[in-house]
Amino acid sequence: MNVVEKQVYIVGYRYSDNDEWLTSGKSYGNLIDAQAAMNELSKETKQQLKLFKFGRAMPVEG
Repeated sequence: MNVVEKQVYIVGYRYSDNDEWLTSGKSYGNLIDAQAAMNELSKETKQQLKLFKFGRAMPVEG
């Protein structure tokens, strides 16, 4: 079995420095889409935003 690394991006938010990071649960497959979503959110809210990157291994069929 071959293993491929795939990057997943998630936008996190919190209200103050003492709060834990929360997410909406939505993930993005590439950095450009995640940054666009974070830029749109920054226009709508005064919460602190941060972009998180995760890697995961997925089996490749064939």
